Amino acid sequence: MNKGLAAQVLALVIVVGFLGFAGGYYLAGGMVKQTEQYTYGENITVRVKIADLGIDKEVTLCKGMTPFDALLKVASMRTEFYESFGASIVTEIGGLQQSWGYRVNGVEPTVGMQDYQLRDGDLLELVKLVW
Repeated sequence: MNKGLAAQVLALVIVVGFLGFAGGYYLAGGMVKQTEQYTYGENITVRVKIADLGIDKEVTLCKGMTPFDALLKVASMRTEFYESFGASIVTEIGGLQQSWGYRVNGVEPTVGMQDYQLRDGDLLELVKLVW
């Protein structure tokens, strides 16, 4: 097989592959469907309060989001993974280093911030943990 013919066959394979991928992506709903997969198509409003930093804001989230997601909308944060807990703990918010816990509507959930799903109208309070 000569080089010219091999290059044409390779180009044809690439074009057909791309058209197959693009056609499948389009038929599957494209970017709209991909976005729906993560947003669930419904927004919620949550109030985030961090008394130690003077933060008290309402944020809009997508249904299914967590306190981590809400926190990222109001301040920077750092986390550290603790093997003994099997979870990440927020160790800094807005430059204030401290271990942080949370309450939703005045109650401390029994799961970590990354596992709790917020609901419309919730009050999320970030509080310093005392060990």
